[in-house]
This record gives sequence, structure tokens and C-alpha cells, in this order.
Amino acid sequence: MPFLVVPETIDTVSTDANCIYEPAPLGGAPIVSPNIKIDKKEVKFYTQETIPDPVTGVKVNPLIPAPCQPGNRVIVPSVNTTVFFNKKLPAVQGDKAQLLGTDRPLTGPFGLGTVQIASKGKK
Repeated sequence: MPFLVVPETIDTVSTDANCIYEPAPLGGAPIVSPNIKIDKKEVKFYTQETIPDPVTGVKVNPLIPAPCQPGNRVIVPSVNTTVFFNKKLPAVQGDKAQLLGTDRPLTGPFGLGTVQIASKGKK
């Protein structure tokens, strides 16, 4: 499985011909699993239901009088189709965010890619 998308994962720049929206960490409120841990730490992950922090648009086109639209992003998971965390498909490396219908590929950093299930692991 590719690496997990985490709060520090950054997307890419986008524009809507009126404003530019710079890359930003997802932040927001990731899902915190109540029963999955990696290295004894809670797993935070994103799904299509997770809401990242918005990004602020910077006006670049003085010919359009309208202000910048709200920079609300959504997660679009597509790479992982088989591994569920608490009945939800987590977003992983290769997925993207969207803002105003424009794809913003996720560039990293990413979280751990190895999850041991029912294992005592190394001590």
C-alpha cells in the first residue's frame, strides 16, 4: 500500500483565472482511528469525507471584479480501492485534493506505508 496522506501532506498550486491558490498542508480534521495504531501512535487519516483546511486565494486578474471564491478543498481518493480503516478508504500517495473543480495532486510528506495487523512487531 502506498504511504498514507497525513495532516502535513501538501497539495499543489491551482488557479481559476481570477485568483491563485498556493499549495498548503491539508491540516483540517483528519479521522483519528480509535483502534488502529502505528508505532503505538494513533493513526490520523483522510477520506473523501474529511475536510482539509481552506486555502486563501490571491487575486491576480484585475479585469475580473469578483473577489476570490472560498478555497475549500476536498480529498479525492482513487489509488487505494481495497484497504479500509474502520470501513473507510484512506487517502494515500498518488491521490489528490480538488479546489473549485481543479485537481491539486498531493506531493508529500506522507505517513508510514507499513501497517502490521495482529502482530506483536519488533520491540
